Order: sequence, then C-alpha cells, then structure tokens
Amino acid sequence: MSGRPAGALAGIAMTLLLLAVPGGAVAKRPNPGVSLEVPRAAVPMHDVVLGEPGAAAARISASASSRRYSIDDGGAATIAVSVTPACEEECDVKDPQRVADFIGTLIHGPEVDLLSVQLDTKYELGFDCGFGAEACYFSGENKIVIGGYEEADEDGASFDFVLAHEYGHHVAQHREMPLPFGAAIDWGPERWASVEGVCQGERHHRFYPGDEGTHYFEDPGEAFAEAFAHYRFRDASPTWRYSPALRPNAAAFRAIREDTLSPWQGRTSFTLSGRVPARGEGAAVETMRTPLDGLVSLRPSSLRRHGYELALRSRAGRLLLRSRNAVEQGDSLNYTVCGEHRLRLVITSTHRNPGPFHLQIKRP
Repeated sequence: MSGRPAGALAGIAMTLLLLAVPGGAVAKRPNPGVSLEVPRAAVPMHDVVLGEPGAAAARISASASSRRYSIDDGGAATIAVSVTPACEEECDVKDPQRVADFIGTLIHGPEVDLLSVQLDTKYELGFDCGFGAEACYFSGENKIVIGGYEEADEDGASFDFVLAHEYGHHVAQHREMPLPFGAAIDWGPERWASVEGVCQGERHHRFYPGDEGTHYFEDPGEAFAEAFAHYRFRDASPTWRYSPALRPNAAAFRAIREDTLSPWQGRTSFTLSGRVPARGEGAAVETMRTPLDGLVSLRPSSLRRHGYELALRSRAGRLLLRSRNAVEQGDSLNYTVCGEHRLRLVITSTHRNPGPFHLQIKRP
C-alpha cells in the first residue's frame, strides 16, 4: 500500500483554506493581524505525489487560465501551462513558453503531450501541494504544480532542476511494471528498478516504495525522479540526499534513458526445447538469462506422453523453486526474479525412457 501522505496534506490545506478564505473566493494572503501558523512538513522534501487535487487546490487552479505551448523539440508536441494571477505579480518564473522550452530539453516519450504545468506563489503552493513541499505531481491529472522561483530549493536546486524531478514522476506514471510489483511511480520504471535492486531493497526493508512520510528518502519512486533530474543536470546537480544505494551511476543513467525512450512493453515469451534423460539417469540443465526483475512463468507446451519435474536454481546452484509433482500440460511454475541475472532450469524425467521437453517461458 502506498505511503504517500496525500490525505494528510490535503486535510491541512483544506482546513487552512476554510479558515482563511471566504466561500467562493480565491486564496489570498491572510490578514496580517490574524495569527495563523503555517505547519511545516515533518520530513524535508522536494515534492509530493498526489492523486487528485482537493477543493483548495481546485480553487487556485480555477483562477489561472491555461494555454498550450510548443516544447520546441523538433516535433509537434505541446504542453499546457498556466500561471496564477498572484504568481504573475510575484514570481521570478512566469513565462509559460520558457517552461515549455525547458520541458523540450528533457528526454521524453509520447507522455509529454499529456502534461500540464501550473506556476504558483509559495503561499499558493502550500495549499496545492502541502506546506513544506516545493512542488507536487498530481498523477490523476498529469499535472505538475511548482513555485515560480528561480531558486526553488534551500539546498540550491534551481527551478529547472525541480521541474525535471517532477517530470521524472510524469514519466514513471506512464510506465508499466511486471507482477508482482506495484506501480512504476512508486517503484521506479522496470529497467531502472532492476539495475538499482529495488526489489531486493524492498525485501530487506532498505527501500519503501511509495512511502513519502518517514521514509521519503528511501522511496525509490522519489529516488527515480531525482535521478531523472540528475540525468539532465549531470554537472550541476544538488547534493544527493536520497539513499546512497540509489545514487545514479552510468548503468542507472542508461536505464533511465531506455525506460524513457523505449518503455518496457510487458513480458516476452519463448519456447525452450531439448531432450531429458530417462528417470534416474540425470537431468537436462539449461541456463536462462533474467536481466529484469519480475515474474517468470514456465509451462509445458507439449508433453508427448513424457512427464517431467522442474526445478529453478540460482547460478550458484541454490534451489529456488521446484514443482512438487510432475508438471502437467497447462500447469505453470512461477518465480519472482529479484536480482538473479541468470537462472538454472533443471528438468528431470518422471518416465523410464528419455524424451523431448518443450517449455513455454515468459519473462520480463
């Protein structure tokens, strides 16, 4: 289950809006004579991922007109950009075309046409994203909300860097993950997650997919978005504040590029054929590459009156999984690859005579 603090942040924003804003009015700064303490986030963070905007955020959004702008990437792609009236008066960054042009410099796929960006003041940002967040991504609306300020982060992260981080969330929102993992926006896309060992980290309680509370910096979804921004700003990135194990290297950058430009399309299927010795005379052993984490399924595609038992072993020979009885046609043996780059498939006959085997294999 996702640990994203959507409900808490939305509740804070809504409560404050009801206190400070009359019904039907657009949020403005509170009366200087009224003491209204602004709550801070429990954990310092760049941003937060939310599903849908609440009533407070909807009021602010309704005050801003939106238009589509070319991202000038050599194609016909456009994004929607809006600037709130308050931001038009106060913000450093308020030119919609400047925002669109920067998005065009990021690696992207067809998901870019779905994007909308809203520029807020710092005060509005608290109601939209939660006080303490510097930006947010609404996954249900393909929308980035960000403060319109050149230096958006107390650690020196620029507006463009934070915007690139948010676009990393947008990329992940439109990428698929194999079973049994959760959404890519929580785990990171498939190739990056496999390279960074997210499955292993989650099993050993080092990483916490989707947890933007106390484990914000161990959330691989956030680490992927940050690594995506580092990909764009390799020579001018802020200090890496996330889990050291997820700090991007050359392999991670390659995976980010491939996940963005050539998204994982689902499991591939192939047939493995050969002959298995007679019962008691050994076994057929095949090696199978498994470069990506996720569910691997093995199913006999033709028995031809010959049955056999299956066992999966690690590269070093450790037993991972085996069929309890002879597999029947239509049976399936499933195993979740979690960091094993190669598997040994051991096929043992249940009959007195040698015979052929044909296995249909699906892997990420």
